[in-house]
Amino acid sequence: MSRHPDWVERYGDRAREKGIEDARFHADFLAAAVEIGDPEAFVRYERWAGSMLEARGIRRDFVAENIRQIGDYLAQRLGAGSGGGIRDAVAAGVAALGEPPRREEGTDGDLSAARSVFTQSCLNGDRRAAVTVVREALRGGARTPDIYVDILQESQYEVGRLWQSNRISVAQEHIATAVTQHVITHMYPELERMDRRLGAAVVTGVEGELHQLGANMVADLLECDGWDVRFLGTNVPPDGVVQVVADHGARVVGISAMILPNLPKVTALIERLRAHAAGRPLSIVVGGGLFRASPNLWRQVGADGFAQDLRDAAATVRRLVGQEGSEL
Repeated sequence: MSRHPDWVERYGDRAREKGIEDARFHADFLAAAVEIGDPEAFVRYERWAGSMLEARGIRRDFVAENIRQIGDYLAQRLGAGSGGGIRDAVAAGVAALGEPPRREEGTDGDLSAARSVFTQSCLNGDRRAAVTVVREALRGGARTPDIYVDILQESQYEVGRLWQSNRISVAQEHIATAVTQHVITHMYPELERMDRRLGAAVVTGVEGELHQLGANMVADLLECDGWDVRFLGTNVPPDGVVQVVADHGARVVGISAMILPNLPKVTALIERLRAHAAGRPLSIVVGGGLFRASPNLWRQVGADGFAQDLRDAAATVRRLVGQEGSEL
């Protein structure tokens, strides 16, 4: 701020606050890129940040100046062991800021840059940065379903691949999931809901299932699509699920399961739901990692359909109940 006192004159204390916040984001992403030995991660972040800040009247050369200062400071503090990696990442980030804006940086529906930054925010455990990425995507014209599918879902898939290949720890995977859960909690009050009423639905996990993020996102998107949804979370006793389905008058039940040992519980829950429905129309859709790994498994448990991903969940439910309408 000392080099640009006109910013304070124009914007007041908010300029100082936002400048500090932006610098913290730059520093966090730079440190993370150096730690994992991937300068390209910082490059992707700077492309996104440069585009976002430029839209607010902050030139890219100012952003480059800022990250050079941060890089010099970190290199001095961390010493020779990390100084070279920091300087390499900073140089790559500055070079990226000098490039013409790419399509992925725009607001034309391609959310790949935002997804990359969001994923790194999750791995950093930075809830504020992750929320900022999503808010910027919304501000740029992205729709809530697109953010759920193209940023949140795809980011979780990438985190899973990183864990499976032993590039991140179980703790980092849990941190990333917790950050994403925090983000969807922030997004829920602003969900864009279709102007239609499709009926009542329940989304749940079986008893013993501890993964709830995917089911939570399915519940939110079904609500966007016009369903009156009760989301029960996971690890729910079957009697509780049956009772909520009856009380809510649900015509659709979504059941999520991630691991093979829970397969018999899915079958048992479906059998109880069928028995309790006593002839009343009830469509049951299953999803989650367990069923993605074996796409025909849904037939064996007695379900009416299988959802491969978030967008497919809404389409499958609508098809089963014979509802037509615009896609999410």
